[in-house]
Amino acid sequence: MKRFAFILLFCSPFSIAWTQVLEFDKLEMRYDQGHYRSVYRKSRQLLDKPQYDFSYLPSYYLAISKLQLAQNDWWYKNHKYAVVEAKRTLLDIQKTVEGKQLLRAHQYEMSALKSDLQQWLTDLKIEGEKNKAELLKSVLVEVFGDVPDIIELQEEEISITEKEELNSSVVDVENTISAPREKLLKRSEELIGVPYQWAGASPNGFDCSGFTSYLMETELNKKLDRRAVDQYNSAKKIKRKHVKPGDFVFFDNGSGVSHVGIVYSTNNNSIQMIHSSTSVGISIVDIYQSSYWKQRIAGFGSYIED
Repeated sequence: MKRFAFILLFCSPFSIAWTQVLEFDKLEMRYDQGHYRSVYRKSRQLLDKPQYDFSYLPSYYLAISKLQLAQNDWWYKNHKYAVVEAKRTLLDIQKTVEGKQLLRAHQYEMSALKSDLQQWLTDLKIEGEKNKAELLKSVLVEVFGDVPDIIELQEEEISITEKEELNSSVVDVENTISAPREKLLKRSEELIGVPYQWAGASPNGFDCSGFTSYLMETELNKKLDRRAVDQYNSAKKIKRKHVKPGDFVFFDNGSGVSHVGIVYSTNNNSIQMIHSSTSVGISIVDIYQSSYWKQRIAGFGSYIED
């Protein structure tokens, strides 16, 4: 029996000091792409480095990669305590405020993994693997008991989308935006394709907050704080229904605000942002068409008065 799930998500960086943590980005990308062995090895390496002790992310990815890999008979045979260890780790994470925030931010990963484990449990019962099935059942009850089924999240998405279409809370304002906003967006378009670079803040390469701070300083002569979380704190907060192209959108991946993009469009009852993606560099993505981004929105802010 060999079952490896593939979950397609975009990547969102965490922040430490004044920029993003590239190693965390790589963990998320590798897991999203189904490279569970790589996630397992890299998580263990990060846990041996004290500079990453500030976050539960390495422990989280080590635990869920164990649960994915354990579905392979050969791997399980050589790591017979992996499921027990993963269970203990996830229960410990659930006990802290920071851990609960991290798990909420990764709700889709947890829901998808829950679905995988439920199928594995069915297979184990059919194969007569009673002891292994009992262990897995305890994991599902104790760790994943409050995690919604993936179908529930999908139905919730449909419900939210239908409600948004009825309310039309985001209006199309692209034809009425001010000159500063137009200038900012025009320059951002010219940078599409520039690669992601950790700590980058120039057209040679950008990270997320390097991109936003570069544009604001060069196009609007406004100097911003370097970290995404500081940009969030200093921006004027705005409600979604008042968002315009040129405003900022911020994301929380479980360890506080850690990613920022610029609102590019508010057409079609949705919001598109232009940002520095760790996978493709400067690019445009529809936030509300992406389960990954939508569930991580921390809020919207603006530095442009008009």
